[in-house]
Amino acid sequence: MKKRHLQLIRVLNRGRRFTADELAQETGASVRTIQRDMLTLEKIGYPIWSVPGTGGGYEMLPNRLLPPLQLREQEAVALYLTLKWMEQIPDVPFGALRDSLSDWYVHELPHDLETKIARLEKNILWLGNKTAPPAPFTKDVFLAVERRQIIELTYATTKGSRTFTIAPCGMALLDLKWYVYGLSDYGLLLYRIDRIEAMRLLDETFEADDLATLLKTSDERIGVTVRLELTPLGRRLLEDVLPDIDRKNEWDVPEAELPFLSRQLLAAGAEVEVVEPIELREMMRDYAGRLWEMYQ
Repeated sequence: MKKRHLQLIRVLNRGRRFTADELAQETGASVRTIQRDMLTLEKIGYPIWSVPGTGGGYEMLPNRLLPPLQLREQEAVALYLTLKWMEQIPDVPFGALRDSLSDWYVHELPHDLETKIARLEKNILWLGNKTAPPAPFTKDVFLAVERRQIIELTYATTKGSRTFTIAPCGMALLDLKWYVYGLSDYGLLLYRIDRIEAMRLLDETFEADDLATLLKTSDERIGVTVRLELTPLGRRLLEDVLPDIDRKNEWDVPEAELPFLSRQLLAAGAEVEVVEPIELREMMRDYAGRLWEMYQ
């Protein structure tokens, strides 16, 4: 494929119709050359729609093909391993595509590199929890996030099913579980997608900052200083709970999150002691007392 062909594909992928004159100006080629290029691209499988006459031109149809990547060998291997890693994630929003993409990709590589990857694949494993609960609404949530479309969901809470209307600002994957961040009258809240029992897309869109900005704003809530005494084992047990736990003993935590944090700290048992605040110490004492009464 000529360099000009790749340039034409990038232009057409902007998502609108271009006249032959506009494409000629973009590439520096003649109109006749552009017309021949369009026929060539159509013949090799690019879904180009040509409209004759005044107001006509060329545009790329939906499900367009993207230009090929020019990769070095190490980059090609790294991309393949990334695709294989994605196959380990349950309920990827793109559905069955994840199961075939890596195979399709590797068979397009030179034979010697395909052989090298096949050998390497047997020596790189993805271990860990693979028993994540199914989250069948992941693809629907992804579409709502992509379209910035408000959703109504029925959600399983500890007090039974409840219905919420949220603006889905983004998604996150944590411990192989998908979450959606939703804006509502209660602020920015996190919902586990596997706990969604029913979902409906509403005919209403929303405008909001990107998720990274919203999370940064959320982190600026007034917090309290949490200071802990930790054993080396305690630091390891809580390394996924508190950031930089290998070198820190103090964190600024929003007050509203203290009850949730106390339950996480309780999992480390005697390997962690809450020094302050007193409210968190009292929560820990209360939970420990309830456990003692349960197992007497």
